[in-house]
Amino acid sequence: MVLTMAAVAENKGISITRLAASVEGCTEFVGLRANTRFVSRLELDEGLTPRERRILFNSARQCEVHKMLRGEVAFEECLEDLDDPSPPQ
Repeated sequence: MVLTMAAVAENKGISITRLAASVEGCTEFVGLRANTRFVSRLELDEGLTPRERRILFNSARQCEVHKMLRGEVAFEECLEDLDDPSPPQ
């Protein structure tokens, strides 16, 4: 995700000094079936405009790794921001 966000930032001319992502996988077994959910937490540069943050957040959500996974998988992304707890639109 970080590489995708960095590539999008460069392509869009967005100046960044900090990008970080952590991913937590949670697998639950129901009978013989496994359900997996990934929770991604992103930390973006504080000096970004709301539009730039939205662009980078959406690029992380559409990362190519998401497309490679198969089966019952759900993704949940959270943008870590202490000043504004509401997610980007």
